[in-house]
Amino acid sequence: MNVRQVHLMPGTVRAARVLMCVQVLMEVMLSALVLLPLALNGLLVLNFVLGVAMAVLAGAIVFLMRTRRKWVQWVGLAIQGLLAANALVGLMSTVSVGAAAGLALAVGVIALLLTPSSNGWFTA
Repeated sequence: MNVRQVHLMPGTVRAARVLMCVQVLMEVMLSALVLLPLALNGLLVLNFVLGVAMAVLAGAIVFLMRTRRKWVQWVGLAIQGLLAANALVGLMSTVSVGAAAGLALAVGVIALLLTPSSNGWFTA
């Protein structure tokens, strides 16, 4: 009889996945509602492309977190670092709820991915 060992994802990794899903949804909504009309008129095309690219990358990392590979954790941290830096730049130019929420989500995901339980998940 084959016994298959099931590994449960730690709560910190599950919470990071949820926060990243919220980020992806926020980015998609921002891109669709605000940036797409401007990009179609030739304005803010780079912002639109970068927003969509970050949403796709974050979504891929959310999906790949089940694989437990160490590089997934580091790529996730790198993406969150870029998102946090982008939110900080946005907050320096104009204070907005969206930029503050983006910064809080990115910092939250970074904190969750650096916990010992998350490290244990990605090193197994």
